[in-house]
Amino acid sequence: MMSRLFRLCLLVWLAVIWWPQPTTAQGTLYSLFTNGPSVKRLNIVVLAEGYTTNQAGLFLYDATNAVNNLLAQPPYQEYKMYFNAYAIFVASTESGSDHPISGTFKNTYFNSSFDSYGIPQLLTIPPNNYNGSYSQGQGRVDMLLAALMPEFDLVLMVVNDPEYGGSGSDSGSAIAVTSVNLFASEIVAHETGHALGGLADEYDYGPPAGHVWTEKPNATAVTNHPLVKWNAWILGSTPLPTPESSENAALVGLFQGAQYVASGWYRPKLDCKMKSFFTGFCEVCSEQLVKSIYARLRPIESFTPATTNLTLHNTQAVTFSVATLQPLTHSLGVQWFTNNVAVTGATNPTFNLTPMSLANGSHTVKGTVNDATVLVRNDPSGLLWQTNIWNLTISLNDLALVSARYLNPDRFRFTVTGNAPAGFVIQVSTNLLNWTALSTNTLSGGSYDFTNSNLSNFTRRYYRTVSPP
Repeated sequence: MMSRLFRLCLLVWLAVIWWPQPTTAQGTLYSLFTNGPSVKRLNIVVLAEGYTTNQAGLFLYDATNAVNNLLAQPPYQEYKMYFNAYAIFVASTESGSDHPISGTFKNTYFNSSFDSYGIPQLLTIPPNNYNGSYSQGQGRVDMLLAALMPEFDLVLMVVNDPEYGGSGSDSGSAIAVTSVNLFASEIVAHETGHALGGLADEYDYGPPAGHVWTEKPNATAVTNHPLVKWNAWILGSTPLPTPESSENAALVGLFQGAQYVASGWYRPKLDCKMKSFFTGFCEVCSEQLVKSIYARLRPIESFTPATTNLTLHNTQAVTFSVATLQPLTHSLGVQWFTNNVAVTGATNPTFNLTPMSLANGSHTVKGTVNDATVLVRNDPSGLLWQTNIWNLTISLNDLALVSARYLNPDRFRFTVTGNAPAGFVIQVSTNLLNWTALSTNTLSGGSYDFTNSNLSNFTRRYYRTVSPP
């Protein structure tokens, strides 16, 4: 009872309006909050397990609190505007979850169970050691997501049972499971470290059945400093392996004990959320989570012009722009380039290009966006960078009438010079208002010689050239 009261009184940190969305025969999709189009955001989907038909409202509160608590924790907090959150309610016949060791079994939609693989707090859905049927657990998850929210990035299953428990795979699979225990917010953060970041457990009290030891973003068997994957965070003065002492608690190094064993595998820091609750993610795990976010969405939301192949025929300035995602406390960096050369001072989201500043021909304009967050020191794949390139063909008309001279009292000659890729028309007027076309021509070697005919009925004539765009 106390845990239920605690859940109902949890602070809701984000304004939430529950908008029912599409419904299938199995479930209903609700929007908890949105910060942008689903194709341009990282989408969290919360699934209901062990909630009966009349507990839909309770589930929405629990789902909202689970997401808010997650996004209140660093490094998620800095990037909370990158996320949308949705909930899928599907009713179970009974509340709660299975507890095989104590002989308690409940009829629930996803057939969740504690005591998985002999670990009391390991809360899983089939296929597991109690039920090997994909279609009665994970298959139902996949079916609901495909029908109601195929753009999902992270799936959180909230199990309506107060017992402490949860699960998440460090293979980086997109599902984390948590009960509604008082420690649910810590369970969610830890398990999403697995599900989103592919992070390993850092504690050393026994591997689960079938565990295979492999290098992980936060677990290594390498002790040679230059080869350690998080060496960018290790000071040259830090001893490797790093002794487990309070003097070294603030250091990133190589602390022995990770992936369920006490020796042979090393973790980056003395303590971290992947090792124990009520501590933050260490620098290495935070870096991995930030890179995992950017692996799923790009920092440029949109750009203009929408077409990336442009032909410019006039001298009017062209505005290029990039709209970027916005972290909580810092801005993304922008740099503009023309023909791969950085334009000095061009670091705003918009860039105005005067076509005459470039010669006729082929050129490129490039807008590069990067997140220079202090949370990431090692980004070899360039996940925190994005570049948009526009290919330009500049074809400006630049004509002049020069070298006018008389040939005899009724005839004269002048030369047209410059650039007119589409040709030009020579026009004549007696009043500068009404113009008559005399001939259509093209330049040869950048010039054209024009000689007039004997038009004695024109007492005064003005000439000009006009080139089509």
